[in-house]
Amino acid sequence: MGIVPSIAFADGGCDQQCQLARKAQDPLASIRAVVLDNTVGFDNDRDPQSYAAQIQPVYSVPTEGRFNVILRGIVPVVGVRDGVVLPPLGPEPRGQSSYSTGLSGSIVQAFFSPKSDRDLKFGIGPQASLRTRTRDDLAGPGRGGGISAVATGFSGRWSYATIVGQHWGQDDYSVATINPVMIYNSDLLGGSYFGYSNSLTYDWEASSGNRWQIPLGLTAGKTFPRDNGSAIDLSMGYYKMVERLEGGLESQFKFAVTLIWP
Repeated sequence: MGIVPSIAFADGGCDQQCQLARKAQDPLASIRAVVLDNTVGFDNDRDPQSYAAQIQPVYSVPTEGRFNVILRGIVPVVGVRDGVVLPPLGPEPRGQSSYSTGLSGSIVQAFFSPKSDRDLKFGIGPQASLRTRTRDDLAGPGRGGGISAVATGFSGRWSYATIVGQHWGQDDYSVATINPVMIYNSDLLGGSYFGYSNSLTYDWEASSGNRWQIPLGLTAGKTFPRDNGSAIDLSMGYYKMVERLEGGLESQFKFAVTLIWP
């Protein structure tokens, strides 16, 4: 999820800036955004690191019916050292030369969510992947499809969300993802946030006991609102892999830039 910005909550209620923060933290909100989510992976056994950037456009389709429709795209740009395993691409080692760089498979998601003014919201919908790879060793799912669901809500200064999905693709690709987000909105530095935001993966095609990637760490960031109702969010975090596939990376440094329009 890359959209987790924060603006400090007013003591007497939720002012205009607070409302913008809540919309930005809600993956089912009526907003437009572009997320550039970057991950640098580290491994003591391989000196050069791996790199992945996900360009994620988000668009809430205006509707007059009972459901909101939120479209999200994921376009991954990957750079990987020979022999590294990146779980979103599958269980096999990647790279055919000293370093491989290019596009992997892109994914389009659509969430259908009942319209509601409650803090707790739900959405579910299909997702499809496209064969946008520029190199075979960066293949990812290729042509395929799956399903994803999201739950999101607020409680005081806390915002939370979970996106779960299952995707099937070419060459027996079958990967489940869980993206939990738990964010605390603080008054520190004029409004900042701290918490967890990352993706857990489970590869059904990997060998038994070698299927999970589970990162544990912390993300911090700050939103900069603008007078026209838009905002820019900056965040960074560090995560250690407490569970990883054989050949997977040991830790991650993540940083993201999000542009948000109402």
